[in-house]
Amino acid sequence: MKMQKICLLIGMIAMAGSTVFAEETETPAAAEAAAEAAAETAGTAAVLSDDWKDYQIQIDDQVYQFPMMFSDFTALGWTSTDEEYPVLEPNQYDMLYFTKDDVQCTVYVINLGMNNESAENCIVGGMAIDSFDWDVSVGTVTLPGGIVRGQADAAAIEAAYGTPSDTYEGDLYTSLTYETDSYSSIELSVDAESGVLSDIDIRNFVEPEGFDAGEVSTEVPEAVTAYTKPDSLGDSFDEYRIALDGELYTLPVPVSVLIADGWEIDEAETDPEIAANYFGWVTLRKGGQEIRETIVNSEDYATIPENCWLESLTVGGFTLDAAGEIPCGIKTGMPEADMIQALDAAGVTYTSETSGDFAYYTINEQSFDKCYELIVYKGDDGHFEKDTVMEVTCSNAFE
Repeated sequence: MKMQKICLLIGMIAMAGSTVFAEETETPAAAEAAAEAAAETAGTAAVLSDDWKDYQIQIDDQVYQFPMMFSDFTALGWTSTDEEYPVLEPNQYDMLYFTKDDVQCTVYVINLGMNNESAENCIVGGMAIDSFDWDVSVGTVTLPGGIVRGQADAAAIEAAYGTPSDTYEGDLYTSLTYETDSYSSIELSVDAESGVLSDIDIRNFVEPEGFDAGEVSTEVPEAVTAYTKPDSLGDSFDEYRIALDGELYTLPVPVSVLIADGWEIDEAETDPEIAANYFGWVTLRKGGQEIRETIVNSEDYATIPENCWLESLTVGGFTLDAAGEIPCGIKTGMPEADMIQALDAAGVTYTSETSGDFAYYTINEQSFDKCYELIVYKGDDGHFEKDTVMEVTCSNAFE
């Protein structure tokens, strides 16, 4: 975006010079061209590209370049039909209806920043035009390579763009999709009855050059401050508690709590900031041991890893060779027979399966990320004692 703004500025300066010349030589055409250039905003282009991969579209005389800022899009005369703009989380997008000159289109609005933002502060990543909301006879809509809505047929599209990434042939229309990435594509639908292009879906969900993702807060959230460690593991598997070398935790647990217990963040292998309501990775080290887990930011703003939460913690196994324990006295190094006896005595539900040298137990599973998991070593190659618990995991994701 920065480069585009620079280019536009240069264009304005050049055209401003033409305006002076126009006044001196009394050439209205030059003056009109200068006025048009001065009216251009970021997210637009003076001339439509010939390459569909530039993700442009021309509506009448205006060329749109996606992505573009929401404010730049509305500055071109588009009005939202929504009474209130939605608030988008990072990497979330929504589809909003916009109208202009008695036509309506769907606009893709995406938040590529670090913090929760109202749609009006986000990016327009593309638009969709269909014949139900926008009759093909109204206005002139042109795509790169001279593909005109209401005129171009499938053969013309393929001649200009080549073989599609995907083709769908239905009774009502044929859809040709061209894409450079999962969220960067152009889908063109040719009406079966008329034989010409009727619907257009263009999206390019990438950051514009010079995009400001927002600030990262270091303020400690109230929920992190309010967290307290449990006094005991207890006998209930509904509390999601686990012990790591004698330190007790209820999950989710703030990263800062483990830091207070002597763990240190490995900055080289940790995401430096985590977007609002999003996740990242942390690596913690202590006495030659390592914890590497995903962490979750539960706040509506971006923050640092220390203020995020571990929703899962695994102790034992090949990565964290430490003493681990969960409720009912089940711990690493415990014989499998004693573990089963403790589970049966507690009356909890569990499932198990054996694969190769390992037996996998899942306890009190509410969902795949809300349960306890145990791994029992069944092999005999010296890594762990045979038929004993080698690893315990407690997982409790935020609702």
